[in-house]
Amino acid sequence: MEPLVSVIMPAYNSGNTIGRAIQSVLAQTYKRFELLVIDDGSTDNTIDIVNSFMKSDSRIVLLRNPRNLGVAASRNHGCAKAQGEYLAFLDSDDVWFADKLEKQVNFMLRKGCDLSCTAYAYAYSHEQPSRDKRAYRVPELISYEQLLKENVIGCSTVMVKTTALTGHAFCGDYAHEDYVLWLELAKAGKTLCGLDEVLTDYSFGGRSSNKLKAAVNRWVVYRKSQNFTVLKSIYYMFYYVGNALKKIMVKHMQP
Repeated sequence: MEPLVSVIMPAYNSGNTIGRAIQSVLAQTYKRFELLVIDDGSTDNTIDIVNSFMKSDSRIVLLRNPRNLGVAASRNHGCAKAQGEYLAFLDSDDVWFADKLEKQVNFMLRKGCDLSCTAYAYAYSHEQPSRDKRAYRVPELISYEQLLKENVIGCSTVMVKTTALTGHAFCGDYAHEDYVLWLELAKAGKTLCGLDEVLTDYSFGGRSSNKLKAAVNRWVVYRKSQNFTVLKSIYYMFYYVGNALKKIMVKHMQP
């Protein structure tokens, strides 16, 4: 039997984008999944939109936080309720291409890795998602040292064995909560692999769009979560700045 994939989608006031995200999950060629939407105290029509999809597809489950707890707690809530052998993450403003789950499940089974990510593309909200423009590539194998220099793992591209997260969770103490978890898994000896096919489309904007704030957050990760010295943190910040400029160039490539 095909493994069950639990799709984890945190949502907070996502009424303008979540319908498109959910549709991209329902359109998957791989059908054995459950979609867990975790509402984080939305005050707009997010819940109404999710409920409308739930009426026609029993694979969708709505979970609600008692109050706004943040994206880390929301993902952890979803992971705790998930029934699947694999977890896949999709933010409510991103979309998957239709063959994403099918190709990634087969890749995970073939490679036997604990976590995989895929290449991805960027698109403006008014554009149709395309695999052929603004693509960000990923390496085949991802080590702890590589991750320190460049976070090649886009959260909305990740699929991970549920068992690999035993004893690990997203940490709300850091703005880059997903990056801290990937580093933790790499340090713990988990196998991290990249599927270099564009299977996810990231929307412009979001938390990572403020580059100065993102740089400060990265510094905090080096100094506090990894306990690096100032000199060691500066060393990795040089790589961070260079790779951030590379990502900016990819985002602004002409279609």
